[in-house]
Amino acid sequence: MLMLSSVNLPGGVQRRKLESDELQMRNFFEEGDLLVAEVHAFFADGSLSLHTRSLRYGKLRNGQLVAVPPMLIRRLKSHFVQLHCGVDLILGMNGYIWVCKHAKEFEQESEEGFDAQTVYSNKNDDIDHATRTAIARITNIITIFSKYCVPITDTHLVEAYDWAIEQDIKIPDMLADDHAELLVAALSSR
Repeated sequence: MLMLSSVNLPGGVQRRKLESDELQMRNFFEEGDLLVAEVHAFFADGSLSLHTRSLRYGKLRNGQLVAVPPMLIRRLKSHFVQLHCGVDLILGMNGYIWVCKHAKEFEQESEEGFDAQTVYSNKNDDIDHATRTAIARITNIITIFSKYCVPITDTHLVEAYDWAIEQDIKIPDMLADDHAELLVAALSSR
């Protein structure tokens, strides 16, 4: 459950939420939206209370979702990771990983605190070919890690990405068993 009091409203000011805000909630989020939120509380009936009070949380855009067994996600200081290849990751402890184009923090800021059009938009930005390629390569690496039960950390992903670039393996070929096994073997030897 994502309550209105747990959402950043346009303008960025902290104020009491009004009935008009409640009526406009569907302008911010709709059923089926993919979002990242912080779990605020668990309830006895099994439901959760979520909140997106920081600009770090909200709708997910410009990327791809990958699901892996949760046991492969290692606890990190921060689960919001920026890789050197221009790709950002959100490593969810529930096994969901969001791989996306790097989002510059200042792009979401405006004079009023944040740009609501950007934060709550349903449209993806234009993504250049190099970034699309990096997203696809990282997604394939995560898929390989999942298949071979390799723990998923930012360090492992960077090492695997660099190895794949050095070997000049084409993105579709990465998932072939022989290439995947070579990648896992190269990681374990480091």
